[in-house]
Amino acid sequence: MKKIYYVSIALIVMIVSFLGITYSFEYPNDGGIVFEIIGPDHLYVDVGSEYEEYGIKATYNGSDISNRISIDSSLLDMNTLGEYNVKYQFGDEYVYRKVIVIDKEAPVITLYGGSEVNILMGGKYEEAGYLVTDNYDKDLSESVKVSGSVDINKEGEYTLTYSVTDSSGNTGSVSRKIIVKKAVITLSNSFNRVSPYSYNVSLYSNTIVKNNFNSNGIYLEGYVRNKADSYKLKLKNDRTEYVFNMSASGNYYKGNINLVNVTNGEYMLYVIGNSEERVISKLDIYSKIIRSHVGNKLVTVSYDNDLVSIKIEDFLYQYDVVIDPGHGGSDPGAGNGLAAEINLNLRVSKYEKCRYESMGYRVYMTRYDNSAGEMLGNSGLDPLDRRGLTIGYYGAVSKVVYSNHHNASSDRSYHGFEILVPNQASSELLSPELAIYKRFMDYYKINDSYYRIYSKNYDTSQMYNKANGEVYGYKNYYSVIRIPYELYNVKMVIYEPIYLSNANDYNWYYASGNWVKVSELKIQEYVKYMGGNYIPDNSMCL
Repeated sequence: MKKIYYVSIALIVMIVSFLGITYSFEYPNDGGIVFEIIGPDHLYVDVGSEYEEYGIKATYNGSDISNRISIDSSLLDMNTLGEYNVKYQFGDEYVYRKVIVIDKEAPVITLYGGSEVNILMGGKYEEAGYLVTDNYDKDLSESVKVSGSVDINKEGEYTLTYSVTDSSGNTGSVSRKIIVKKAVITLSNSFNRVSPYSYNVSLYSNTIVKNNFNSNGIYLEGYVRNKADSYKLKLKNDRTEYVFNMSASGNYYKGNINLVNVTNGEYMLYVIGNSEERVISKLDIYSKIIRSHVGNKLVTVSYDNDLVSIKIEDFLYQYDVVIDPGHGGSDPGAGNGLAAEINLNLRVSKYEKCRYESMGYRVYMTRYDNSAGEMLGNSGLDPLDRRGLTIGYYGAVSKVVYSNHHNASSDRSYHGFEILVPNQASSELLSPELAIYKRFMDYYKINDSYYRIYSKNYDTSQMYNKANGEVYGYKNYYSVIRIPYELYNVKMVIYEPIYLSNANDYNWYYASGNWVKVSELKIQEYVKYMGGNYIPDNSMCL
């Protein structure tokens, strides 16, 4: 019987094979399969990352069947927080690995305007804003909390802390230091300008009659009451002193004080002839140099009771760009019945400030509303002269300095743009402005001569072409150029992109929105000049 049984089985198998019927043996569902998950059975992974499968080991009655296990991770969403199951299955038998997608990365806050801001006592702190980025939550800007305060009427350092927490409880924070300081301008109210032609030995002693900053320090000319064969100037404080030889002619001396290698500190200035006396300055307040970037130093000259003192410290850029929105306060500037210059200047300046800050630059503006803004110097001075003092003070520690204006003329046929620069500026110094001038010409497409880059003589009002960077030795005309350049050694530029008095200019520039492109041309060249990367996206500033 057994022999017949085995023969029958063999026949059946042969018939099944002949007919092409597929047969696979399934393990019985009797719990004989053993699953062993490789790695953790509760796996925590970062949102947005790639899922890495560790695999599984499975045996049946001691035999390895791992390569026959199906793995189903189709329900796993690595871009969404939550808990998911990865299924490992053979036949009716399966197990799960729990995958928990989590967010453990804190939001990042990037401060516009830099991590350190300097303002003068009595000025205005303008919050530059911030950008929040997070790997999961899309917009957390409204959730940022700012702690700390700034007292603009008290000198000192203040800290503002910006913090934000995402939906997973991760907190990111950053701090900005606000330094409130007193202005160092200590000009007296002396308006009696002394010159070699008006010098009176009986009235003046050791008096400066000419001063200016140069590439390595200060150039001085002056008189001494007691005539000597030779003169020296001395910088002295309670720790050290430096002596500099001067050339002499009777009661007159002149020469340079090289400050590049002078140790940081505050020094009194003396003249040494037959005796040693403090140097005084009877120059008027529009002729007394104040401060400048000299070599690797910031040099500040002060005049307490006309006595000359010099402060030397390491130079550090506090700003990248200083923008002066022209006019303000009781001075509205030009107008055309549709727009006032005071408002246009401010709008353009705020836009440009936003754009620079969106690319990480630090910007100072002289005014943020229709007031005159911050005004350094004695309150009895002309407002435009005080504006010039302010521009020079901040411009001395900035890379780019300019003032936004909009032109006007009684002759309504005048149109086009103007760029006004210092007489003494060379082609090298004017490299970004000359590039802007050329780009303006290409963009404006003016077919006549109504565009120029020029300077102006204070004494004669004569204008000089600067398209080729020619250098002129004349005193600069406008206060906001003359004072920064001559008292601070700061290149100041005035931009007049249109004539408000010309209807076609106004409609093209403002009503048609071309003012944005004009500003962008300017911004692009200055960003290039500062060695940065221009970012064309301006959506956050419109």
